[in-house]
Amino acid sequence: MTAANELLASYEQYLRSLGHIDFSDIKEPLRINPLYFDFCETTQDILPWENSGKYVPYLFQVWEETKESLLPVFQTRKSRCDQNDMLKGIVCLLASFHWTAGERVISVNWSELTKKSFPAKPINWAERVEFILLKPTQYHCFIQLDELFTEMKKHFYKHHAMKR
Repeated sequence: MTAANELLASYEQYLRSLGHIDFSDIKEPLRINPLYFDFCETTQDILPWENSGKYVPYLFQVWEETKESLLPVFQTRKSRCDQNDMLKGIVCLLASFHWTAGERVISVNWSELTKKSFPAKPINWAERVEFILLKPTQYHCFIQLDELFTEMKKHFYKHHAMKR
């Protein structure tokens, strides 16, 4: 098992262990668990992958909030951030691939993800995400993840416009 697969597998276990979340705003559960609606059996009224135009932008907002919380860490010259914040960002990115494709995230198993073909995705996303997963707490990985989100937003909005 690769380091990327192990890290994502343990983070997936953590997300699945979180259980039910009460919320009034759709972003609340996504801030805690970006895959809440994918993994939770009790929220059948909200299926984000069936309305990607409405829900994928929430994933982008969760990343923006996470990014804003991470920036001060790096501005204080600390070279490392919280690994879970970066993993949350990666999972938001992966969920955006799935939801844009109109599918639920079943698992974040790395070997399965890299075999999938997504209609909207950044160039070389798998190699770049694997690079981030090797040292997720480092500044250059944070920058790389932010660049992946910038590219994904462009691909998502183009894909969404073409589908209309």
